[in-house]
Amino acid sequence: MRFKTSFIGLLALQFITGMAWGQIGTQASRIDSLLKFNRGIQSARASYHSAEAESRANGVLPDPMLELTSSISPVQTRNGPIDHQIMLAQKFPLWGKLKRQRAIAEIKRDIAFQTYQNIVVTTVYQSEEIWANYQKLEQSLAILATYSDELESFRKVALTHYSTGQGDTQHPILKLQIEQSLIQSKTNALQSQLDGALHGLQALFDGHLAMPDSTSRDVELPNPGFSEADWLNLANRINPMLQIKRSMEQMALIMTELNQKQNYPDLTAGLSYSIVGPTKLGGAVESGKDAVGVKVGLNMPIWVKRNQARVQAAEINQTASAASTAATWNQIKSTIQSQLQDLVEIEETCALYEDRLIPETKQMVGSAYSAYQTGKISFLDLLDSQRMSFNVRMEYENVKASRKIAAAKLYRAVGLVGANGELPNEN
Repeated sequence: MRFKTSFIGLLALQFITGMAWGQIGTQASRIDSLLKFNRGIQSARASYHSAEAESRANGVLPDPMLELTSSISPVQTRNGPIDHQIMLAQKFPLWGKLKRQRAIAEIKRDIAFQTYQNIVVTTVYQSEEIWANYQKLEQSLAILATYSDELESFRKVALTHYSTGQGDTQHPILKLQIEQSLIQSKTNALQSQLDGALHGLQALFDGHLAMPDSTSRDVELPNPGFSEADWLNLANRINPMLQIKRSMEQMALIMTELNQKQNYPDLTAGLSYSIVGPTKLGGAVESGKDAVGVKVGLNMPIWVKRNQARVQAAEINQTASAASTAATWNQIKSTIQSQLQDLVEIEETCALYEDRLIPETKQMVGSAYSAYQTGKISFLDLLDSQRMSFNVRMEYENVKASRKIAAAKLYRAVGLVGANGELPNEN
């Protein structure tokens, strides 16, 4: 199963023409750095290699038993006393027990690899979420800086009007000063959030991330031609968490079979070598001749309650694993459906801002400035128009960040990662 995962993820791109990310080199190199430096990914990769090595040690015969028995009071035989006895024995599990143990170890190896893939998918999503917020904060700070400069220009105009007697009161000046203070407070808060986002990125990259280039683009919206059913089918094939649950369900089934087989005996066979001392007793056939024997035995799993409890526990675990798989798939379906709906609504909101709100607010500010110059509106009306334009631009940055995060959530739910949708391989 794990060998097909990255291949299927790559094939998925034949159907998702609108999924590509802008600035492929920058974004792809960021993911490469995550795979290389992120401590959680490194730990999961090492755990997989450990499980891979451990799988080779399962499903093999147990170690043979070598025994030496020395007689304190030698047992007399016709040929003499048995002074020492050496025995070599090997247990041979029957009924396909070794085969099932080997299968369980291989499934555990697969689960370790799928866990590694899931951690990669989750970590990449975390980085994209923080990156989207970082871009939003940086653009918002730029908007705040522009607005702050505009407020300062307005304040100078208001001071000039007041000093020349064109303004009757200091009210516009005081309102501007309050507005400037609020903007400064918001700037400080956003700058703190920006620093926190950068620290979050550095933590994910273990300090190996250079200062991000905020001009690069990130996850684009999926192609509307790729239907909900297509997304669900893709997730059903490649989602790492779903594959983990299915592997656990398969392992529970084999564990039930193994526990049932544990109620049957195993064979133990071996050789014994008896060292016989010389004897002076009459009738000895060959005085002091050592003896070689064969040992055959069966273990007897006769404790019925223990055997029944072992099988019952495995059957309950099998039922629980099947329910967990179904619950995981339901959660994945719900997330994909929810994110697709969110993306449709966010795209409509973005179109509203791009096609109407932003152009109309620009037109409104220009009209307000002309009206102010001709004395048709007051200075405070001009300030209100400018503030409305500022709020629209700030909210548009929030919507753009929400669009990027919603797309990243969709890809995480499906199990895609990277600029080409490819899951990490086994190396």
